[in-house]
Amino acid sequence: MAGKKKTFEEALGRLEEIAEAMEREETGLEESVKLYKEGVELAAFCADKLNTAEQQVSQLKVSAEGIFTKRPFDLAEE
Repeated sequence: MAGKKKTFEEALGRLEEIAEAMEREETGLEESVKLYKEGVELAAFCADKLNTAEQQVSQLKVSAEGIFTKRPFDLAEE
């Protein structure tokens, strides 16, 4: 995926591939370390994407007067 912008779904799919490859006993130490490094980078990428998405999610609240206001999404209010 180098040189191409990856999506969250692509990164997550690649993480799954890496996990499967590392579980196989025929994966050597050097390859495992390489896969681990790639996995850490992909995990950070996914965490960043999720954080960005969470910040973008908002709710519309209707006041008693029927006025809509936009506010950050808060799971604690659910």
